[in-house]
Amino acid sequence: MGEADQGKKDQYVAHLAIEDSLCEFGLYLRAERGLMESSARGYLHDLTSYLFFLNERGVSPMEVDTEDVLAYLSLLHQRRVKPSTLSRRLTVIRLFHRYLVREGKTKIDPTVHITGPKLTQSVPVFLSHEETVMLLNGGDGGSRDRLIRMRDAAILELFYASGLRVGELTSLRVDQVDLETGFLRVLGKGGRERIVPLGNPARQALNRYLKEGRHRWERGASGNLLFLSKRGLPLRKETVIRIVQRYTLWRIGKKISPHKLRHTFATHLLFGGADLRVIQELLGHARITTTQRYTHIARVSQLRNAYARTHPRARSEGSGGGGDR
Repeated sequence: MGEADQGKKDQYVAHLAIEDSLCEFGLYLRAERGLMESSARGYLHDLTSYLFFLNERGVSPMEVDTEDVLAYLSLLHQRRVKPSTLSRRLTVIRLFHRYLVREGKTKIDPTVHITGPKLTQSVPVFLSHEETVMLLNGGDGGSRDRLIRMRDAAILELFYASGLRVGELTSLRVDQVDLETGFLRVLGKGGRERIVPLGNPARQALNRYLKEGRHRWERGASGNLLFLSKRGLPLRKETVIRIVQRYTLWRIGKKISPHKLRHTFATHLLFGGADLRVIQELLGHARITTTQRYTHIARVSQLRNAYARTHPRARSEGSGGGGDR
């Protein structure tokens, strides 16, 4: 066998080993960590890049040392990967090596002494109360089909009333919605179930959709999923994102993602006096630190209002020239 053929064979064997590692780790993520399919796929996508990097260095995942991990992170930095992406990749790599130690495939975790990049906490973008009213009570959003408008209205109301993630909304089943009591049973990240209350506008919009729209589209392939397309197929995440962006652009003049409606839900609750722990439970956050980012919005708003009430220049209107500058 020539050198070229041997090289191809070695590469083939290495790729098989990488696929085996991804498959085993994927089973661990889904079965034992309880990750949703979309999250598991994201983790495996990030890990694939790392495993191929190790393969090019001629290093087995079981033989990795801290220098190898740092070399990979340095490569990402050279490629100007964002700090948030670097942090996410390191999280996946750390979890993978802990998994290898746990399974007894190696004794050393090379990530123990590695710290991630310092991230600046971004302030969540949210709609004002006036913008929210415009969105939920505005025009038809460009759709001429009454039943589609009915379904889309239910989607918008539900996002604002419950703060669901896109994946949670698209996977929501009819039997998880109790319009009589006004509650949803939501299966969130990590397979954690939570109960979320619904306000009257959302209940009414869902009731109209269920009575007049959904049953007309229901097909054998529909299953028990709540939101369907006209052809009776489950709505994809990408479709729901486009729906929300179309209505927000039509009604308030800017494209807003469903996740921004989740931010709006949480922020409006905080402004209304809701306890942070309650908001954490409604959002399905595993840690309170994730929810605490919304308190920054409240502090900024309070400072702005206090300034507007008390500072002479903030209260004076149309005051021109005069005085030292």
